[in-house]
Amino acid sequence: MKHHFALRWLSCSLLLFSIAATPTAAITPSYTVTGSYLSSTYYQNLTALPKTGDLAFDTLAIALSQLDYHEGNSTADFGGKNASGSGNYTEYNYALGQIGGTYGYAWCAAFVSFCLEQAGATESAGGLFASCTLWVERLRALGQYSTRASGYTPKTGDLIFFRSAGVARDSDHVGLVRYVKGGRVYTVEGNSSDRVSLRDYALSDSYIVGYGRPNYQSSKKLPLTALESEDKVAGLYVVTNSFLNVRDKASSSGKKLGSLSKGEMISVTSVEGGWGFLLYKGQKAFVSLDYADFAAPHLYTVTYDSGTGQGSPFKYTYYSMESAVVNAETPTREKFVFIGWKTDSDTLYQKGDKLPAGDLKLSAVWEAQIEGSTTPQEPAVGEGVTESDRFDAPGSSTPETAPLLPDDSRPGTNTAAERAAGVITALGTAGALGFLAYRRRREE
Repeated sequence: MKHHFALRWLSCSLLLFSIAATPTAAITPSYTVTGSYLSSTYYQNLTALPKTGDLAFDTLAIALSQLDYHEGNSTADFGGKNASGSGNYTEYNYALGQIGGTYGYAWCAAFVSFCLEQAGATESAGGLFASCTLWVERLRALGQYSTRASGYTPKTGDLIFFRSAGVARDSDHVGLVRYVKGGRVYTVEGNSSDRVSLRDYALSDSYIVGYGRPNYQSSKKLPLTALESEDKVAGLYVVTNSFLNVRDKASSSGKKLGSLSKGEMISVTSVEGGWGFLLYKGQKAFVSLDYADFAAPHLYTVTYDSGTGQGSPFKYTYYSMESAVVNAETPTREKFVFIGWKTDSDTLYQKGDKLPAGDLKLSAVWEAQIEGSTTPQEPAVGEGVTESDRFDAPGSSTPETAPLLPDDSRPGTNTAAERAAGVITALGTAGALGFLAYRRRREE
């Protein structure tokens, strides 16, 4: 009787993969933050962001994570929550350094510098600046500046420079370009109404004087922009309205479970019909994404464990705007046959199969080989081999539809029963001949 069984193993393995893992780092401040900022919503938002390696994307994600940060009146206000502050004291100025012995200076350029530096893109736009005019001069010298009048269409991550009426210098305000849509440019700016704000302008607006074009040397290019991901992709969203209701179902008629404030970052695990699914105080909940903007994707991890006890389980990471497929090379194990990769839900996957979104652990499923067993190899039909040749070949099996030959016409048949029957027949014949000879002698 043939015995076989499937074994699922959870021990460590070392596998070879056809695709390298993507970056797994998170945004980490490049300086020692202040105590006020460390305990703030904005620090939590910042450090929740994945560092994707797409520098333009990361720069904008950092800017969005600081939405509604408000300037203060002293170093005690670096947490960004003094709604009545007007003294220009910000964490961004602290990160850049004192000017004239104070942190209380106009901070729009310091904010953009902060976003570039935390994304690892300091040199992309010629350095870090507190002065808009000096920044324009530097970008001009680098050949990375275009005036509005040139007809240049800005791109995500560009610097957008403004000049107020009556101002003689090149620029007195700067922000970051999010995207262009419907003839308007959408931005995120520091020191706009004393806080980090979202704005939009007609591309022809005379308030705009030009654009800086950072030379982002990205290590990775994400497949979708933030705009393309908006209301479609699971990820980190920032509340853009003064408040956002949280409901128990994806409908405005759903029961209100609570509300979120502007600038809060939420983790949306799935999106459908403009509603985002999330966990709110441990409960399944929904929010309308009309009042929140996509900031960054989730980072998912797929762990492969072959169970061979060699090395460590291999981890492959990808972002929620991407799709994952089984990309592990087929593992081998002595005296076992690899069946596939299995999840906790018992779904079996083969190489190239698409995986569901989210963190997954895949374990190898093996079937033990029976020692000494072989699988007969049948000649293929074609190339001179007919269907009848295939079944008449030595060692081949007869198809179920083929007519059986009579027992006495099968060549080479010599079973134990047949041998016994032959012996009995021979003895009977000998006895009969002996009896005839005996009668013949008596008659003589």
